[in-house]
Amino acid sequence: MKSDFKFLKLDIYGESHTPEIGVRIDGIPSGVELSLDCVNNLLERRRSHGEVWATPRKEGDEPVILAGLERCDRGYVTTGGTIDVCIKNTNVRPKDYANISTVPRPSHADFAAYAKEGRIASGGGRFSGRMTAPFCIAGGIAQEILSSLDIQICAYISQIGEATGKSYKTDKSVSLFGLDRATQDRIKSSGFPLIDDSDGDAMKQQILLASREGDSVGGVVECVVSGLEAGLLGDALFCGLEGKIASAVYAVPAVKGVEFGSGFDLAGMRGSTANDSFVIRDGRVATATNNSGGINGGISNGMPLTLRVAIKPTPSISKAQRSVDLSTMTECELKIKGRHDACIVPRAVPCIESAVALALLDECLQIRDGIQLFAKQ
Repeated sequence: MKSDFKFLKLDIYGESHTPEIGVRIDGIPSGVELSLDCVNNLLERRRSHGEVWATPRKEGDEPVILAGLERCDRGYVTTGGTIDVCIKNTNVRPKDYANISTVPRPSHADFAAYAKEGRIASGGGRFSGRMTAPFCIAGGIAQEILSSLDIQICAYISQIGEATGKSYKTDKSVSLFGLDRATQDRIKSSGFPLIDDSDGDAMKQQILLASREGDSVGGVVECVVSGLEAGLLGDALFCGLEGKIASAVYAVPAVKGVEFGSGFDLAGMRGSTANDSFVIRDGRVATATNNSGGINGGISNGMPLTLRVAIKPTPSISKAQRSVDLSTMTECELKIKGRHDACIVPRAVPCIESAVALALLDECLQIRDGIQLFAKQ
C-alpha cells in the first residue's frame, strides 16, 4: 500500500495475520539523527493494554530496523536510503474468522474487497486496524523531525458517542495559542488522552454501555499543530494544505469525516462572524479568532492548525447483524467472533497524529532550505 505524497514515499506491507507487517520509507535525507522516542510513544499509545474499549489481542509491537538507519551516539542516523522497519505478528488467530470467509461484515471493507479481489482476507487483511502500527512507525519518524523544527503535533479525544469533552472549539485559548508543552506531555502519556481528564468518566461510560450490549461506539479526535509560520506550507487549489492533510488522515481506517477550524459550523455563520480579524500580538500579525483553523488559501497563516476527525463505531461487533453468504447468494444472520475494539477512538489518536505529521513532513521536504536544515539536525 503506497502513499501518494510528493517527496515522502511510503510502502506499508503485510496483513493482519501475516507473519509480519512493516513500512518502507523513501525521501528522508541522509544525516538526520533520530532517537525514535516518538515512534515508541505512538506505538505504545496505539497498542491494546486490555482496556474495556480495546481488543483483547495483545501484540508486542517491537519495531525491528531492517535498513536505512544506522546506530549513532543519539540513537540512529538516516543513511539516505530506504528506511525499512517491520513488526512481527505474534498473536494471530485466523480460526476466529472462519465463519466470515464468505460472509462480509456490515460496514467493513469485506464486501468491497471481495468485489475487487474475490476474497475476504483473514482478520481484515490489509484493511485491518492492525496496519496502523507500521503507519505509526512512519508517523513517529516524521513527528520527531518536525519537533526538531519546533513544529508540535498533539491529538486528543473530544467526543465518545454522545459524551463530549473540552475542545478547541469550546476553549478559545487552545484555538488561538495551541496546547502548552505540559498539557501535550500529559496527553501523550495517557491511554485515554483528553484536554481535561475530568471529561473521561462520561465517555468511558458510553463505551461500557455499548460493550455490554455487544455493540460499539465512535467519536471525535481533534488535532492541534503549533509552530507553523505564515506562508511556510501549502498553496492554492490542488496543492492546498487542507487537502494534503485530509488525504493522509483518510488513510486511517474508520475515519469518515474531517473538518478544519470551525468547519461545518461556518455554514451557519455570517461573514462578519466567520471572518478572523487581523491583530498585532507579541509584535507579529495574528488573528483575533481562528475559525479558519490556521489555513487560508490552502497556506499556513501562522495560527495554530486545528482539525477534527470523525471516527465511526467499530464495524466488528458481537451483536447479531444481517448479511449475505456470497458463496450461496443467500441472506443470513452474522455473529462475529474474534477480538475487537468496543471503541477504536482512543487508539486512533496516535494514528491521527501520524497522518498529520506525514503530510506536514512531505510539505517541508519541498522546501530546499528545509531539506538542508533537516540534514544539519
